Amino acid sequence: MSNENKEAAAAHEGAEQQTGQQPEAAESKATKAKSESKPKAKAKSETESGASALRAVGVEACKRHQLTQAWVTSDGQVFPQEGDAREHAKNLPSKEILKVTAK
Repeated sequence: MSNENKEAAAAHEGAEQQTGQQPEAAESKATKAKSESKPKAKAKSETESGASALRAVGVEACKRHQLTQAWVTSDGQVFPQEGDAREHAKNLPSKEILKVTAK
């Protein structure tokens, strides 16, 4: 082992003794504390806004193409037939489709 490696190892051991825990454990606790402080209501509002955005895309497509109804996939693609939307959704992380009727 070279002198540089020995010094680095000694410094690492010294840091562990001072903190009383390994640096990885301290980092994971800090990360865990940060993730717990996030409000959980935000996730719900994001999904609602995402659904309303997809609904708006579908309504606009119905108006533009004179459709009575359309199906929208999670990536914003609009389809006049449900089967086409389902087939496209198979290749997406979210398999959900949204049925939209023209207003």
